[in-house]
Amino acid sequence: MPTHEIGTWFLLLSLILPRFTLFFWWIFGNLPYNTTPLIGDMVASVFIPRILILVWIYNLQGMSAWFWIHLIVMIVVWGLNILRAAAKSD
Repeated sequence: MPTHEIGTWFLLLSLILPRFTLFFWWIFGNLPYNTTPLIGDMVASVFIPRILILVWIYNLQGMSAWFWIHLIVMIVVWGLNILRAAAKSD
C-alpha cells in the first residue's frame, strides 16, 4: 500500500500563506494526495483554504502535531480578524 505524505515546505508555507501555497503547489502539480472531490477542492481553496489544509492533514497524518499547529494558527488568525473588525466598527 503506497504512503502519501505532505511535504514539510507545504506545511510551513501553508501556515503563513494558505491560498498562495495551494495555488503554487497546484501550478506545479505537487498538491498532496487527498480524497476530497475536485469541486470541493476548488471551492474550499477560494473560501476556506485553512480548513481544506486541515482536512488534508487529518486524512493523511491523523491528529499529528502539524494538525494541532494548523488548528491553533487558524483559530488565532480568525480571532484576530474578529477583533480587528470589531475595532473598525467602533
